[in-house]
Amino acid sequence: MRYFAMIDGRRCGPYTLDELAAAGVSPDTYVWCKGMADWEKAEDVADICRYYRRRIFDLTHGGPSRPAMHREENAEERSSSVEEDPYAAVPARFRGIARKSGIPPENFMAEEPGPDASRPPMPTMLLSLFMTLFCFPITGLIAMYFSFKARKAWEESQRSVAEGSRNLYTPKEREQLRIEAHDLSRRAKMWIGISFFLGIIVSALVGARFF
Repeated sequence: MRYFAMIDGRRCGPYTLDELAAAGVSPDTYVWCKGMADWEKAEDVADICRYYRRRIFDLTHGGPSRPAMHREENAEERSSSVEEDPYAAVPARFRGIARKSGIPPENFMAEEPGPDASRPPMPTMLLSLFMTLFCFPITGLIAMYFSFKARKAWEESQRSVAEGSRNLYTPKEREQLRIEAHDLSRRAKMWIGISFFLGIIVSALVGARFF
C-alpha cells in the first residue's frame, strides 16, 4: 500500500509505510491512499498506526518481538493472497460484475488522489446565492454558509504567508487550513446540487397543481 501525504502544503508521494517517517510524516499529517474516501490524519489510519507502534516497540526492545514478527508474517500472507486476485481492490459487491465485464482491473482501480490543496477551491458563493434565490432557499442558505466558510479558510491560509504576517501559522497549520477549505467547498457543492434538485421537484409539483 502506498500513501500520498500533504507536506508543507504540497502533495507528496506515493510512499510505502517504511518511507513515511523519512518523508516527514507525523501523526497530524494528512495522508491518502487508494481505497480511502478522503484525506485523513495519519494517526487516524489503522495501518499507519500499527506500523508506528510496531516500530516504536522494536526500537525500545532492540528488535521485533515474536508476536510482532508473527503478525507481520500473517499480514504478508494476507497481502500475497489479496494480490493474487487482480480485482481485489474493487469493492466486494461490484467484484463479480467487474470480473464478468472483461474490463482490465486497472481501469477500475485507477483513482486520482484527493483535491490539490496547493490551489484554491472552486468559488461557489455566486452559485449558492442563485440557488437560494431561485431554487430552494433553505438548502441554498446552507450552501452559502459552506461557501463562505471555504473562502474564509482559504483566505486565512494565504494570510498566514502574506508579507508582514510574521508566520501566524506553522506549515502544518496552513496545510490543514487549505485542506479544510477544499472540504468545505465540497460540502457547498453538495448542497448546491441538493438545492437544484429540490427546486426542480417543487416547480414540478406547483406546475402540476395549477396547470
